[in-house]
Amino acid sequence: MQNLQKSSRRHFLQHTGVALLAGFAAPRIIQGMAVYERRMPSTTAARRSTAAAWLPDPLPDAELRALALVAIDAARERGAEFADIRIGVQRICDGTTAKLGFGYGIRARLGSAWAFEHGNVMSRDAIARSARAAVVGARIAADVNTTLGWHAPEVSTPAPVVTGAWSTPVEIDPFSVPLDEYQVVANRVDEAVREYGFFRGAQSQLIWTHELRVLASTEGTVVTQSFTRGGPKTNVQASLWHNQEIWVPITMPGGQSGGFELAVRPDWEQRVLQQVEELSRWRELPTKRFDDVGRFPLVLDGRAFSALIGQTLNFALDGDRVMGREADASGLSFLRPLAPASVPSSGELSPLLTITSDRAMPSSTAVRWDDDGVVATPSTLVERGAVTDFHTTRDSAPWLAPWYQQRRRTTTLPGRSMAPTPASLPLANGGHLHVASSTSRITEADLYREMTHGFFIKGAEVTPSTNLSAGMLRPLIAAEIVQGKPVALIEDLWMSFTTLAMLKTGLAALGDATTQGTDLGTTSKGMPWQEMSNPITAPAALCKQIDVIQLPKS
Repeated sequence: MQNLQKSSRRHFLQHTGVALLAGFAAPRIIQGMAVYERRMPSTTAARRSTAAAWLPDPLPDAELRALALVAIDAARERGAEFADIRIGVQRICDGTTAKLGFGYGIRARLGSAWAFEHGNVMSRDAIARSARAAVVGARIAADVNTTLGWHAPEVSTPAPVVTGAWSTPVEIDPFSVPLDEYQVVANRVDEAVREYGFFRGAQSQLIWTHELRVLASTEGTVVTQSFTRGGPKTNVQASLWHNQEIWVPITMPGGQSGGFELAVRPDWEQRVLQQVEELSRWRELPTKRFDDVGRFPLVLDGRAFSALIGQTLNFALDGDRVMGREADASGLSFLRPLAPASVPSSGELSPLLTITSDRAMPSSTAVRWDDDGVVATPSTLVERGAVTDFHTTRDSAPWLAPWYQQRRRTTTLPGRSMAPTPASLPLANGGHLHVASSTSRITEADLYREMTHGFFIKGAEVTPSTNLSAGMLRPLIAAEIVQGKPVALIEDLWMSFTTLAMLKTGLAALGDATTQGTDLGTTSKGMPWQEMSNPITAPAALCKQIDVIQLPKS
């Protein structure tokens, strides 16, 4: 096969991080990982090959575990009270390019002082040096804390020692599928979408990431997990107003956990065409600018309400934010359970809101153990308007202990620690949030049926303030509602809101399960910043009022 050059496992271990892998471009460093990329040739022979044929042989689990234990031994010998390492290798394919990434991150603790080191040279000597450097960093931080007279609460919530392995259930390995099949599946959906006249184009992409990750700690935890995540994504190019073309995302953002079966199952194409048909019906409305300002009732479809929850309440429940750790990074939270006037035990939000979280299949966040080695379990964050839990980790949970004690509850560890890559620092992440739908039959049309004058929106970009108490909302598609009926599509509509006004006094009704949509909550956390995201699934919602504003035209 033309230009097909594989790297052996020995070559991989000897040269990663210090030299080019055969056939790959120079690496980029992405969140601590060295990422190599190669574009597959477009020859007939190459297109009949699989992604696995263009990537180095996978590292056996045993070799990654051995490297992890080198770090643990080095940290223990240098005097760490606690240390852990996440080490892993990622393979990525989208049908045209193949990527290989690898790296590790090591935490060490002395007293209440932590330090973190990361690297991407996968050798025993390099990993041992990083582990020793992490302990030295923790010792320096401990001396500084002593000099300043600063003392933390309990340094870490105890968790059982765990060992074992877990893999994403996969029916069809995406790296064993011929590259041509990626394009065949994408083209079939694109051609079906283009049959609708006003769509100027469609763009489907199939992309998967496979990661082998090992977590080991000085407590004795050693777990190996194999993640396969990705799936199909489809955007359509539509002319909605004044011949202005926009790209409208159709499929669920963020992908799912699973293999190539996510792309070949019939419901993907059916879902895409169902949403395209709905979008084509909205396109039949006349278009106009809305030059008025003021307060209007608003119905958000499931995806827009997911975006609102994801960019506000989702991060307001982040234990790293409420304990103040993110004050100089992503920001704080309007929920202040540790303030002298603590959050009351009930009534923070609308009684219509019940929100749960999990890291179960088929979510893109699915794991068995989190990056603290804690078993991932479901949790209830909000129950009928009352905040009942936060996104906690072993590190952040001790700070919230007084809040749990006040409610006569034990501190929970639901497995919400997440490092975006093996070389990233683990931080709190909410997992997959689920907003409970109405048990009564309530469609999107039912929600705006009694509306005298207001708006219905499909999808939204939400930009919150630093403490998440307010923000700006820009609908992807906005329809003006008059006397319970859509009358026009509105161009370039902007809205501002305060979070509690929307989610407490302003929330009037929720749709049923048929109105559900999913969006991603995305933020940057830590110093230096690292991107964190998690999916939110929610029904459509009716809010009593939102401020429609006018921004200066660019």
